[in-house]
Amino acid sequence: MNWEQLQEELIRRIREQPRGFQTNLSKRLNIAPASIARYTTQGYGIPSAHITPILEELGIELTITPKASA
Repeated sequence: MNWEQLQEELIRRIREQPRGFQTNLSKRLNIAPASIARYTTQGYGIPSAHITPILEELGIELTITPKASA
């Protein structure tokens, strides 16, 4: 998974959350709710500093594994 794919997956999961999730996430990140909306609807990139809190709010973690041999 590359950076772009990671962002796409996080955006998909954010969109799937119940009403109020994006507002709570914006409070945790100390940003305007409109910023979360930009990630999910307007194609703005997610700042790398926001990845860990987003993962925590979604209840998921990243695991690094070696690429399979070709």
